[in-house]
Amino acid sequence: MADKEKYFIPIEGKLIEVEENVYVAYYKMGRRERYLEERDHANNVLSYDALDQNGLVGQEMFKDTESGSLEDMALAKELNDQLHRCIAMLPKAERELIQAIYFDGMSDTEYSKRIKRSQQIVSYNHKKILSKLKMLMKLLTSF
Repeated sequence: MADKEKYFIPIEGKLIEVEENVYVAYYKMGRRERYLEERDHANNVLSYDALDQNGLVGQEMFKDTESGSLEDMALAKELNDQLHRCIAMLPKAERELIQAIYFDGMSDTEYSKRIKRSQQIVSYNHKKILSKLKMLMKLLTSF
C-alpha cells in the first residue's frame, strides 16, 4: 500500500509538514503576491517603501496634501469656535433646530415630525436661522 503524499512548507528556515489544504493555500498566497508585484512592475507602480534610503522613510518624503497647513487648521478652529459662540447666542428653539439638523443629522422633514410642525415652517425657520448666524459671524469677525 502506498504512503500518503507528504507536504512541507518552509517556516523559519525549517521544513514543516502540513496538510495538503495548508500547502496549497500557502503556495497560492505566494503566487498571488508575486502576481501583484509583477503587475505593479509592469504598470510602473512604485510603493513608498521602495523609496526608503539612508534612514529616510519614503512616505515622509512627500507632503500630505489632504491635511492643511498649521495656519489653515488654526483658522478653521477659530471659525468653528466663533460659530459655536454664535449658536449659543440663539434662542433655545433655534439652537435645537440647528442641533437636530447639523449635529444629529436630521432632515427638515424629520425634525418637523419630531416637533409636530409643518415641513415648510421648519424649512423657512432653518433658512432664517442660517441668515441670522451669517450676520452674527460677520459681526464677530469684524471686531
